Amino acid sequence: MIDLEKFPKHLSSLYKSEWDKLFNLLPEIEHTGSFGKISSSEKTFPHWDSSEMVDKTLNVIYELNLLPNFDWSKWKKGRFILNDINSNYEKLDTITLCKLLTIIIRSDRFNEGSLISSFEKNIVTKIIKGLKVNIKLQHNQRIAYSIKSVLFGVAIGDAIGVPVEFKSRQLISKKPVTDMIGYGTYNLPAGTFSDDASLTFCLAEALTQEFDLNIIGQNFIKWLYDNFWTATGSIFDVGFTTRQAIQRLVAGEKPDFAGSADESSNGNGSLMRISPLLFYLLDKPIDTRYEITKRVSSITHRHIHSVNACFYYLEFARQLFYGVDKFLIYKNMQTEITAYLNLISIDYSEITVFDRLLKQNIIDLKADQISSSGYVIHTLEASIWCLLTTDNYKDAVLKAVNLGEDTDTTGAVTGGLAGLLYGFDNIHKKWIRQIARKDDIDNLTVRLTTNTST
Repeated sequence: MIDLEKFPKHLSSLYKSEWDKLFNLLPEIEHTGSFGKISSSEKTFPHWDSSEMVDKTLNVIYELNLLPNFDWSKWKKGRFILNDINSNYEKLDTITLCKLLTIIIRSDRFNEGSLISSFEKNIVTKIIKGLKVNIKLQHNQRIAYSIKSVLFGVAIGDAIGVPVEFKSRQLISKKPVTDMIGYGTYNLPAGTFSDDASLTFCLAEALTQEFDLNIIGQNFIKWLYDNFWTATGSIFDVGFTTRQAIQRLVAGEKPDFAGSADESSNGNGSLMRISPLLFYLLDKPIDTRYEITKRVSSITHRHIHSVNACFYYLEFARQLFYGVDKFLIYKNMQTEITAYLNLISIDYSEITVFDRLLKQNIIDLKADQISSSGYVIHTLEASIWCLLTTDNYKDAVLKAVNLGEDTDTTGAVTGGLAGLLYGFDNIHKKWIRQIARKDDIDNLTVRLTTNTST
């Protein structure tokens, strides 16, 4: 039985699809005519036999581990709520509702038939409906907060890396980056983000509407040619592969095929902008998650390395969203990603390029074993390594930037995960104030949340 103090965290780690196992029973419960009957014989005392519906509901409750361990027999408030026919269960918090389920289920041992009576009186139905209201609200609040955390996380990680982009690790080590600074490589003020965050915002902007690959592609075109979602009103950094792909879009190529499929075209240009797609894919089945990730990556980067890197990143982020421990996620990815790529018959050689993530313990590697070039596998490895070897947003992004070379992208990709893990409230307030277009990012957060929430 779970510890009551840890119970909220347990609830936060349940996927929406898991809660739906309980909520999807509501129509059947409401249309059940009888939940039990008394049976007896000459050799036994009369006893209650519950219906299949009761057993089915209990099985899901136990499966989800919704019964906290506490002294339910002494909880007077709970007894009062259950005995009051005017109790509004939809106004009760999740923990209280689960404790009420505990009283109903546990007390049946001492008062046979009380469980069935609670079904008959619609008390169990009201509790499940109350849970449904709470979980929907909590899910939407979490989405809103996570979107803000990710978008700012990407932008700030990017902006911290911009002034030292292309500088070697050795050169940066002589004067490590410890704060958000300005000028440097591009001679731009502190808080200026580059193509990494701009294209992230272009994708997020598209996702404020119904999902449409053409809209995403058009936003990329507007960025390249009309400075859409740039930090300062002009572009100062664009990858060669990304530029070519956008030019193909302008020439009329379908978005799915605009990106190059050459093995040499595996820069980090799709990985750096992929994070907002998490919120569109959250509760979709894995086949859909992979296929849509593939399509969105392929707008600029169509090779399987880039597609699978984006898929790994979003699957890692998805478990972070649901509160799974980051080290456990790393282990989960080794099993789940490998199994899925094998299931869909990805060539073995294309999976082995991820061996340091899927077979080894990347935490054990030293900094000089982590590459920070623009190669998509290097950026993915570096971001996971930085996330796993630090314990806060600031240290994660600074560690990423101080790896050198493609500093803005490594900072942005790490910043997206670190923002999601530690939350907007744990990002340095001064950095938030410094970031370019702060109010516009806030507004984008609200609009994306409105279109994503259920």
